[in-house]
Amino acid sequence: MTAPERAPLGAALALLLTVTSLAGSLSPELTAVVIAAMSIMVAVGWTELLELPDPLGSRIVIGAIGIIGAGLTLLSAREDAVLRDVAVVAALGMLAAFVQQMLRRDRRSLTLSLTGTVSGSLLVVLTCCWTLAVREAEGTAAAGIPVAAASGLALALLVEETPLRGRFRLPLSMLAAAAVTGLVTPALGSAPLLPAIALGLLLALGAGGVHQLLASTLVAREPTASFAVAAAPVGTVGVVVLMAVRLLS
Repeated sequence: MTAPERAPLGAALALLLTVTSLAGSLSPELTAVVIAAMSIMVAVGWTELLELPDPLGSRIVIGAIGIIGAGLTLLSAREDAVLRDVAVVAALGMLAAFVQQMLRRDRRSLTLSLTGTVSGSLLVVLTCCWTLAVREAEGTAAAGIPVAAASGLALALLVEETPLRGRFRLPLSMLAAAAVTGLVTPALGSAPLLPAIALGLLLALGAGGVHQLLASTLVAREPTASFAVAAAPVGTVGVVVLMAVRLLS
């Protein structure tokens, strides 16, 4: 998977979240499935991207934490307990990363392996905020926010893969995302124009920054590492969408 193929994959993931957000009563469940799949993509690619010394162990820890987090955000009985459960999952990921290092026979690069696994675990925990945002927005006036956010994010990631210089790509992606969210969110009756534009700017800034950071390494062009480069920007901004749902609902 070459560099130009990565962003269509990231944009495709964002579009998939747009579709799941439009699925009515099934939106939280379908979004949780997509988030679990994205967590596996991050787990598979993260170890190659950071060149971790124990790729199998790190993949198991990161993937399991993402799947558990997606399930908890979907199944937790009380909304006020969901963030507490997510925090527990994040702590569990850190504990699992330490246990993984203790079980390793090869003791080289312990710090690299530990910090890489912990950072990947925290990343997939942030990804689970998408499920929480869709769940909390379902059936409320904020139901259109995840739809608009995912749509704007898809366009921003497409702009990020144009052959323009990095200092031009990010501003253009922010303008594109702001335009989409500024049009879609008020049209769905979920938020006024100015907050919708601000949401688009934040999404593009966060996702674009993560994308440019991860894609700047040479190993990011490798097929396996490209999965993390594509999925990480989409997942990271889930917390921004959750914040928008809670502030604007």
